Amino acid sequence: MSVLIVITRLRLSGPQHRRAFLTAAASAITQATHAPGNLGTGVFPDDHDVYWTRTAWSDRESLAAFVGAQPHLGMMGSIDEWCDEATFVEWEQETPELPGWPAAHARLVEGGRANALSRPSPDHEARSFPPPRPG
Repeated sequence: MSVLIVITRLRLSGPQHRRAFLTAAASAITQATHAPGNLGTGVFPDDHDVYWTRTAWSDRESLAAFVGAQPHLGMMGSIDEWCDEATFVEWEQETPELPGWPAAHARLVEGGRANALSRPSPDHEARSFPPPRPG
């Protein structure tokens, strides 16, 4: 069985976006957790308004259905307004086990795709950011 793993890392460009982002993110996390084909969901709020997610999907069609549905779809429409860093990576693996945060960071730095943003940070395109710091 091949499983699709997706990692995202979002950094808010300022604290003024926190409330709207966290409200939307909570809804999207609930959506992902209950979405058909979702095999696991993990979230990590990091320092400096950085938010990491990791999900496992049974197939690409299930992921596409989640991404293209509300509330996730609406949230993605606000990423450019809220974030100065927004990167994701996906890969296939044999088991639905979610990777640890250090492994997620390594994959994101190595092969992640930076979203097009109108006001990116200097580190955005280079994917030059520190690993998550779970407590």
